[in-house]
Amino acid sequence: MSNLETDEHKYDMVSRWVREKIVTIEIEGKPDFEVATPPDFWPDSPKETYSPEDLFVASAVSCYGASLSGVAIRFHAEFTSFTVKATGTLRKGEYGWEFEQITLSPRIVVPTQKDRKRMEKAAERAHRYCVVSNSMKCPVHLDYKIVVENI
Repeated sequence: MSNLETDEHKYDMVSRWVREKIVTIEIEGKPDFEVATPPDFWPDSPKETYSPEDLFVASAVSCYGASLSGVAIRFHAEFTSFTVKATGTLRKGEYGWEFEQITLSPRIVVPTQKDRKRMEKAAERAHRYCVVSNSMKCPVHLDYKIVVENI
């Protein structure tokens, strides 16, 4: 049975305290990495270390990018390259700070006009079925731009 045929997938990891405001994330078979409180809220936090907020937005943008790459294959939509810019907006909510929204702004370069039409569908479908975005409480907006090479 393939992994796609199961009803459940689990992602196990451990967070271990390192020192004040810093923990590691440990995932079996992968390199550990440090996570710290964001300097936005704790000015003495290390600015070069990822924060949970960084990783929250990174999970949305990386899931979309990986999904787009796979969906493009299914839609026979060729692309030369793409980049995806992401912006997460925090606002004070009823229970403290929370992400109000995330905006994903992919710029996709395709070789032909025919690929442009297919890529539009692929871009929207990748967004619709992105596991991470679908699991987030805040809305994740898509604002894509598709550019045809040499036009």
